Amino acid sequence: MPTTSFQVTTEAAWSNESLLWILITGFIIAFVLAFAVGANDVANSFGTAVGAKVLTLKQACVLATIFETAGAVLLGAKVGETIRKGIIDVTVYDDVTNGVTILMLGELSAMFGSAVWQLVATRFRLPVSGTHSIVGSCIGFSLVAVGSTGVNWPKLGLIVASWFISPVLSGGLTVLLFLFVNYTILAKENPLKNGLLLLPFFYAITIGINTFSIVYSGAPLLGLDHLPVWASVLISLGFALLTGVLVVLLAVPRIRSRAKTALTGSECYVTNMTHGRDCVTNIPITHMNVYLQHVLQHENNQQNVNPCCRNLKITNEILNECPSSEKNKQKNVLRFSANSSRRTLNVSIFPQENEVDDGPAVRELFSSLQVLTACFASFAHGGNDVSNAIGPLIALWIVFWSGEVVQKAFTPWYLLMYGGFGICIGLWLLGRRVIETIGSNLTKVTPSRFRGFCIELMTALTVLVASNVGLPVSTTHCKVGSVVSIGWFRSRSAVDWSLVGNIAVAWFVTVPVSGLLSAGVMWVLMQVAL
Repeated sequence: MPTTSFQVTTEAAWSNESLLWILITGFIIAFVLAFAVGANDVANSFGTAVGAKVLTLKQACVLATIFETAGAVLLGAKVGETIRKGIIDVTVYDDVTNGVTILMLGELSAMFGSAVWQLVATRFRLPVSGTHSIVGSCIGFSLVAVGSTGVNWPKLGLIVASWFISPVLSGGLTVLLFLFVNYTILAKENPLKNGLLLLPFFYAITIGINTFSIVYSGAPLLGLDHLPVWASVLISLGFALLTGVLVVLLAVPRIRSRAKTALTGSECYVTNMTHGRDCVTNIPITHMNVYLQHVLQHENNQQNVNPCCRNLKITNEILNECPSSEKNKQKNVLRFSANSSRRTLNVSIFPQENEVDDGPAVRELFSSLQVLTACFASFAHGGNDVSNAIGPLIALWIVFWSGEVVQKAFTPWYLLMYGGFGICIGLWLLGRRVIETIGSNLTKVTPSRFRGFCIELMTALTVLVASNVGLPVSTTHCKVGSVVSIGWFRSRSAVDWSLVGNIAVAWFVTVPVSGLLSAGVMWVLMQVAL
């Protein structure tokens, strides 16, 4: 008699018609959960790139859609945990009356609790861990279903410890890289020359770390699921060396030319007349964009052009008045156009800051690196964190067709596509909220591109190392820790500490709140369905 694809039991031995409603409901809730992961968790990959003005929000969404989906399908199609991080032992349900049905109801509850909490966090622009959300939800339904015996309490202890380990470790590594870059490039008399010398090294390290992360994780569709560790290391070193050579031959001359062109851009001065008080600001004319760094306090201010820029003329009116509230200080407060005989400039006036732009040369050096690292992070996120949305659905799918409870199972590619699609929809519709929190609200990543690069690379390295030594770190916690650390290192006043406090509270309550939500739904379902 034919069996299912899992080849466990026959149709005669297992009847699943009465459980079809659970599977259908599971697909619906799993899509909502994937939507929530996309709205909240994907900001880890591109938040700093958007905040550093390397990418626009639309560009980030396009790249995230491509790399999240590719990562989900290529890296996610492997044998993985149906219950994230092994936080509960599903074999205890073999000895429970109606254990299969109870486990299916539990998976529904877990997805519901995790989805609701992540959507609530997104509503308040708070980045939370998708992994810890689903872990808390699994604990919640397990406590209701079989009591405390099914929970892996030591594993929960490691997760609690990671709340502190993740941001501190990632933040410390980010500051160290920041100091290295500052000492070897920015503090030198000719930062462009030093930067071009070190650029192949930075590219090689970036490619090497991210390639090892992908290869070592294993991907059956790429034929990487049976490679030994030494092979993963050799492949990564090979890609790193090849990248370094290509950067020397192709990228360095091009970046040198672009950086020198940017450096030779003309300069002019604009005087902002604010109730009789002059505020003179240098405006470097670079790449058709001019960024002023002094805020205007009132609307309809006079704009006078100094003689050095006699050929520049302000042509249109102020489009929006300067916001007076401290809350809105990060927003662009004035836009106008300036025409000359040679070019048209789009000018944006920003709030006053205590630091200056790192300059066009540094921007040219690090912008591409930051985009590259963000794309790798998105690819890895799609492969690893899609389990947060699809893991419970996979368990439902397997139990429905086989009638057997399993701790690990191969992930069908079509379920990964389903989860990847939900993640992308969530990103496009609600992703802006958390991207803005990580990219600009916690601390200002602009005007420095190399800070964003330090954040991206050290977050990836922290997650890679910690995951392979058994520490259940969260990508969200690592990224926030890096952003806050780099902001604090610049200036304590550069960090929005009230926002940091709100995020920390959200982290601490993620496991209990998602667990309570899951437990409540589980209790209701057991009363109704059993």
